[in-house]
Amino acid sequence: MMMNALKNDVLTNFSFKSNTNSDTYIRLPSKQKDNKFAGGYYTFTLCMVIVMRLFSDGDFSGIYTLGVAVQCLGFYLLLAKVDRHRSVAGISAKTLELYVLVFAFRLCSTTMRNGYLPMDRSGDWVFQAADVVSMVMAIRLLRSIRGTHRSTYQEEYDTMPIARMIPPCVLLAIFCHGNLNRHPFFDVVWTISMNLDTIAMVPQLWMLAKIGGEVEGMTSHFVAALAFSRACAFSFWFYGFTALAPRGKDAGPNFAGYQLITAHAMQVLLSLDFLYYYLTARMKGKRMQLPTVEL
Repeated sequence: MMMNALKNDVLTNFSFKSNTNSDTYIRLPSKQKDNKFAGGYYTFTLCMVIVMRLFSDGDFSGIYTLGVAVQCLGFYLLLAKVDRHRSVAGISAKTLELYVLVFAFRLCSTTMRNGYLPMDRSGDWVFQAADVVSMVMAIRLLRSIRGTHRSTYQEEYDTMPIARMIPPCVLLAIFCHGNLNRHPFFDVVWTISMNLDTIAMVPQLWMLAKIGGEVEGMTSHFVAALAFSRACAFSFWFYGFTALAPRGKDAGPNFAGYQLITAHAMQVLLSLDFLYYYLTARMKGKRMQLPTVEL
């Protein structure tokens, strides 16, 4: 039942409107619809099998790479929705802007240093490649929102003041960061990306809460994919945050480690309410419904 609901969402996503009648949908043949439904997930699964066979040691730390791969899948689903529906309704531009910053800062660190990458071989380049692809798709989505499909953007609901949220993330990273990169600049840059990642989904959740009612299928799958990605990152750092503890005779409390695991726990907690409604809808085989909240 859960898979049937997911399939219905994707099939709906891959329909398109007739030019002659805006209320009439031209459906792709059933076989083509199934191919479209399977295509993205088949490619994702194939890539994961190749990575596991050729570019992974099977180490537990590979779960971190799995998380960024699922995140990449989430952006793909959202981009597919926009390309097919020619609409960006329900998508927060501010969340996408934050994610572009997250990827830019994180890649600045992970392409130069490996201190915060998984020990698994997938951290050698697969992790960074997934971030690059995600950033490209986020930029494409932003171009659609700001340009191509601006008329469908629900700007009146996308009102989270992110400009006030960014400076505290930067300042916190400057004064509290680890030293796994063995270089203050790259340690700070990675910590900035983590802090921004903690708040990146807030504008999207804020927007969906203000809109309320039925959530478009691909948008809900996007948020769910990112929530799963956060859970993978939390699992990795739950066992790894102790590596940030100061060493030596005069070592003090592991403030950077506690801040890191708290940030990742917050990322998971912020998604729990959404995931409750998402999983309830999947189990019932229905489209996801959110209560309308006056904010």
